[in-house]
Amino acid sequence: CHIELRVDVTDEASVERGFDEAMLDGGILRSMVCTAGIQRREATENLSLERWREMLAVHLDGTFLAARAAKRRMKDGGSMVFFSSVAEFHGWPERTPYAVAKAGVSAMARSLAVEWAGDGIRVNAVAPGYVDTPLVAAARERGELAVDPVTLHALGRLADADEIAGPVLFLLGEDSSFITGETLMVDGGYRIFRGK
Repeated sequence: CHIELRVDVTDEASVERGFDEAMLDGGILRSMVCTAGIQRREATENLSLERWREMLAVHLDGTFLAARAAKRRMKDGGSMVFFSSVAEFHGWPERTPYAVAKAGVSAMARSLAVEWAGDGIRVNAVAPGYVDTPLVAAARERGELAVDPVTLHALGRLADADEIAGPVLFLLGEDSSFITGETLMVDGGYRIFRGK
């Protein structure tokens, strides 16, 4: 059964309430995917502390709160997947808080993978490149991207959302039962290519 939760990931009570509502039918939680995130482009020297904290709150606090809530409800083990980004692996001008937050998400996955392994819980992350979504299309249309992201991928195109979902489902399933603490690059060669 798939349940989509829409909560304020920066609010502990909202996250807990969302998980409680999802568990009302008495089901067993076996997997959790945390996709919460925001991104803004802003020169770091102009970035307010409030904007910095907002970025970290959504990505780091949100992932932490969702993971903790899920762990408390996973009675017989399970699997979690967090969303990181290729941004954690290279410098990304005017997106410093985003890159820092995504690196933190991967570090959280590694740490929780070790901490919760004894409870039969695997924790991994995926690091997508650019995905063909309405948000990316709008940013391209408004000229907010310094370079056309298509040119940054070795495969010469953006990912389709299903191409990200497939690896996530793999990491949640039994075929990946000996994989934990990893960040899987799902980036069409972005990390190795970057528009060479």
